[in-house]
Amino acid sequence: MKSLDFEIAVKTALLKRGMKNQHLAKSVGVSESYLSDILKGNRKAEHYRKRICEILDLDYENLNKESE
Repeated sequence: MKSLDFEIAVKTALLKRGMKNQHLAKSVGVSESYLSDILKGNRKAEHYRKRICEILDLDYENLNKESE
């Protein structure tokens, strides 16, 4: 999955829900800085990416196909 595509999808979903990174990080169980690293692609953390997609109701499989 392209990290930029993932980051854009997550940030768009956050905006639509009126959520902040802080709330998402708490829901995922990571620090805000770790979440930022995940979104920017500095950390793989596929299990956290899947959890983020679940929380924001994003299609993880579809986002994964975009990078192929």
